[in-house]
Amino acid sequence: MKKAKRLAALLLAGLMAVSCAACSTPGEKQTTAAGTEAGGNASAETVSGSETGGEKIFRYSIATDVTTLDPQKCNETIAATIAYHMFEGLTRSVGGEVQPGIAESWDVSEDGLVYTFHLRDAKWSDGEPVTAEQFVYGMRRIVDPEVASTFAFIAKPLLNAEEITAGEMAVEELGVKAIDEKTLECTLAFPAPYFLQVLSMSQFYPTREDYVTQYGADFAANGDKNVYNGPFVLKEWRQNDRIILEKNENYWDAENVHLDGAEIIVVADDNTALAMYEQGELDYVLVPTDLIPNYPDAEFAYSGACDFIRLNTGSGPLANKNFRLALEYGLNRSEFITLSTNGYWEAATRFVLPLVGGVSKTYGEEFPYEAFPAEGDQELAKQYLQTALQELGFNDPSEITLDLMTTDDERTKKEAEVLQALLQDALGININISLVPRAERLSREDTGDYEMVVSGIMPDYPDPISFLESWETDSPYNHMSYSNAEYDALLEKAYADGNAESRFATLFEAEKTLMEDGAVIPLQYRMDARLLNPNMADVSYYFCGYTINFVHADKNV
Repeated sequence: MKKAKRLAALLLAGLMAVSCAACSTPGEKQTTAAGTEAGGNASAETVSGSETGGEKIFRYSIATDVTTLDPQKCNETIAATIAYHMFEGLTRSVGGEVQPGIAESWDVSEDGLVYTFHLRDAKWSDGEPVTAEQFVYGMRRIVDPEVASTFAFIAKPLLNAEEITAGEMAVEELGVKAIDEKTLECTLAFPAPYFLQVLSMSQFYPTREDYVTQYGADFAANGDKNVYNGPFVLKEWRQNDRIILEKNENYWDAENVHLDGAEIIVVADDNTALAMYEQGELDYVLVPTDLIPNYPDAEFAYSGACDFIRLNTGSGPLANKNFRLALEYGLNRSEFITLSTNGYWEAATRFVLPLVGGVSKTYGEEFPYEAFPAEGDQELAKQYLQTALQELGFNDPSEITLDLMTTDDERTKKEAEVLQALLQDALGININISLVPRAERLSREDTGDYEMVVSGIMPDYPDPISFLESWETDSPYNHMSYSNAEYDALLEKAYADGNAESRFATLFEAEKTLMEDGAVIPLQYRMDARLLNPNMADVSYYFCGYTINFVHADKNV
């Protein structure tokens, strides 16, 4: 244990030296022009200067560009957040509260299986009416095997969705139909109390078949290759530079949209983004963990993300449950948090974010649980390791070498180096780090081309099932060859249960099963330290579905 602490102290000193080498004095405005290429993609034209002619433009940064703006294919929170502002579904989730969207009202059958939505008079950005049939088309695209949406699993509540995704039924058999232009009926396969929340997600947005047909593979590739029914339209998407939105004058509630537009700028380095905020070039920024002490006015809250190590359980040592549990108990998550985020993020001792909803309180309040001690349990880890070595036919842990893949930005590189040091020291195994661009990491995750990968999950809606459904054997988002019949059975039981108390109890049993199997290694719950331009008003945040909401924001210019 003393050896581990000495190693951790040395690693912390080295990592902090690296992380601060490129920074100016924390808390001071940096004089480096935002147009420099050091650490980011911001160019001299990143910001068009202060607002001219009274234009109200909200500007914030993202670390990497989105991979797609096709609503049914969105598979990341940054894209979902942008889509949230360009489109509108039947419902709109605002801070976890379901509000009417394009549907003014809806009726639900007594058995909770049939939802009938009554659409308001709404238009697309080209003036065409929004119709029920366009919702039907969009929902069919989610589950269409030819579209191959990685989020097809999100449509699971709809009748026949899974069979269609598996290629066993035609898309026309999906439990959704247009009664007339303004009436939509959705039939579910099982009661899903979170269904109205799900409908606010991008995958369920209406979609224009004429645009998909016209542009094919280039659909949604730029502003003129799609139309929009939300508060803003996509004016321009400059790949790896910025995404420019402008107000949609045809939005049904346009009179309550006060901004003229938004610029979402790709800035790879957190410190560069902070410097741009201090220079007035961004209106919103997250403070890097190393600099949080210098910003006491920053708003601090859960981002909703749970970072974890995804384990490819299909072959090799990671197919062995005892070896996986050795990793789980061998990792000192408290030390990991101290070394990688200076203690500002929270060690994840379970997988499901406790903040999601329960029966009447939060899930964490109703089902408290610590799957693994935050400090780890080195003795128990060694017992699991010794059993695993015997089962795997190894004489010494040093014979085992694993590859840990992560994105090649500074934060995740730092995290990987900390994990490498802690696990090697605790278990005596070898870990190689593979740093790859984010797009490559996502692609290799999707195809299972990895052993271990530092990944993250954010809930799509505030329900434990949003954390748990990805690990079913047949989930298209599994990507790690994980299969547990008991786990699958528990989720199926929860899906079919219309009683809130027993449903949540079953989900809790599923979470425990996942953890006791060592399926994934929970690492940390991310915490955001946010700075917002004081000239901005009515900007809000939430921990799932989107990260930032500026639909009704305003700016004093």
